[in-house]
Amino acid sequence: MMLFGLLAMACTPTPNGGEEPEPTVNPYEELTKGTTVENYKYAPNAPRSPYYYVTVAGEECYVFPMVTNHDKPHITTFGTNGLVRVEITPCMVTPETVVVRPLAKEYPHWIEDGKIVLYLNEGDKATVEINGDENVPLIVFANSLETNKPSPDAEGVVFLEAGKLHDKQAVFSISAGQTLYIEGGAIMVGALQVTLQDNITVAGHGILDDFHVLHDNNSKWAFRLDRCNNANISGIVIANMAGYSCATIMSEGVSFDNVKVIAPYNEDHVSGVENGGIAFFACQHCTVKNFYSYAHDDTYMVKTNKWSWKGEAKDLLFENCQAFNVSGGNGYEIGYEVNEGVDGVTFRDCYVLHSAKSRNNTYRHGSFTIHNSTAGTVKNILYENIYIDDPKEFDLYISVLPDCGYSLGDGVEWGPGKIENITFKNVYVHKKAPYGEIMFGLDVDHAVKNVSFENFFIEGVKIDSYEKAGFKVDPRYSSKGYLPIMKNEITFK
Repeated sequence: MMLFGLLAMACTPTPNGGEEPEPTVNPYEELTKGTTVENYKYAPNAPRSPYYYVTVAGEECYVFPMVTNHDKPHITTFGTNGLVRVEITPCMVTPETVVVRPLAKEYPHWIEDGKIVLYLNEGDKATVEINGDENVPLIVFANSLETNKPSPDAEGVVFLEAGKLHDKQAVFSISAGQTLYIEGGAIMVGALQVTLQDNITVAGHGILDDFHVLHDNNSKWAFRLDRCNNANISGIVIANMAGYSCATIMSEGVSFDNVKVIAPYNEDHVSGVENGGIAFFACQHCTVKNFYSYAHDDTYMVKTNKWSWKGEAKDLLFENCQAFNVSGGNGYEIGYEVNEGVDGVTFRDCYVLHSAKSRNNTYRHGSFTIHNSTAGTVKNILYENIYIDDPKEFDLYISVLPDCGYSLGDGVEWGPGKIENITFKNVYVHKKAPYGEIMFGLDVDHAVKNVSFENFFIEGVKIDSYEKAGFKVDPRYSSKGYLPIMKNEITFK
């Protein structure tokens, strides 16, 4: 952030020696001069949000709605190379209060003449909640300028131009070495699923709208890379999936940068969940940077076994990511299916806007979680510079679990696992979780071991002892003899 604080007020002396306030001065507007803004142009028949009217630098900016009849996030995107003024007019309510998340980013904002005024910079991602309503947020993505577009006529390039709806008949694919470019202002209707194709690129600031798959229910995957190595995915929005929105399977060297997933309420599932954000199944040497994930199941997940897929997960990096987890799953999850083991995952500069609360019961929902329900060892996990706004069940939930009935992979029998070498540095919880922190194992041989905390704060209070941390066994398991993390296995600085 280059800016902090709110509006400045200048004062001058009055004839009687007092001070009389001059008109309020906006310190940000001067800093917008010289900024270039790229406002994407969409098709006239593109779906439009009835909830919000948005301008960016004084020009109307398209707002894309979700198709669900339940919780309705809406999104708006544009390009910029500097600070820009965004004005948001709610069409259904009069704004009385506004919260812009993540709170730690401190994006300058206020209410003015029935509108929300918000200042964002290149790369910012802001979630705007009006009058305490989390169910119909406006999510604003300020991309960089779209300067490295490939030529539409270049060999190996599939170019989807702005101003059009591109109907790809539900499922689309590209081949090894090809580039799919979805230009800002283009909407690709359908799913992208690629198998056994290396060195692919998917880029652009357009929208992949999985509308057909959502309603025809003929696939669980909006975006899937299956055994695709050295892939680069950047810029796009993936929306309207009711399954796995963005999955990478048994692949190496895959990178995601500035990708946004919006997975709304699943109309086809009784609880509304079963629609996750970004998933890695048995992947290695992958990076996820500048990512935004809104989902009704796990927003970020790492697994090593699922159905016929299996393999270790190694060397994964999640950096400058945001999670909005609604009615199921967790924020940043390792598990449940980790029969092959996980080694070396880093979560750095990561934010949780909300983590889920079950609609009916407590289902182990947490902001940062390791649910090891199988025989693998989860080890060498780093959480650094972590910010949690609103945990609705647990802040941290790290556990070796009994057989929970989750898929272990074809022909695999259940066995207990282990968790070891977990490091937390600079963790800030804005609001204490209702159920606190969970950390436990099954027994002395299948336990949580060697955990360290450095600068762990909850509501501004530093947690610097085993007693203050209060880690415990999940209440559902506490009567069964499972062990909370032992005092000699955890350190605080």
